[in-house]
Amino acid sequence: MKKDWLIFIVIVIVVFLGIKVLSKKPTTTSFDSSKAADMVLFWGDGCPHCENVRNYIKTSGIDKKLNIDQKEVYYNLANQKLMEDTAKNCPELDVSKGLAVPMAYANNKCLVGDTPIIDWLKTKSGT
Repeated sequence: MKKDWLIFIVIVIVVFLGIKVLSKKPTTTSFDSSKAADMVLFWGDGCPHCENVRNYIKTSGIDKKLNIDQKEVYYNLANQKLMEDTAKNCPELDVSKGLAVPMAYANNKCLVGDTPIIDWLKTKSGT
């Protein structure tokens, strides 16, 4: 009988903790351009165009000259929300068909695609 009560108490505790964890609202970070990096790069894990940009950043050493904040968006819900909020600051984007990665936010402007982002980085680095 004591064993049944112990099992019952353990189950109740596990259920309670599970409900507490699942009911917790995810924290999101709002975009504050006054504290922004030189560039915020939104990328997705497994995206080949994103890897082109990330490899350029790594091999060029541009990250030593510029503060580049990299945000993965495929698996990070807070970063997805931040990307959506950031895109609202970019009237040059047509978001009617959704957002694409890689997307960068720099100088109050959005850049989409590996070539435009790498070109922007090259102009900033002087190469």
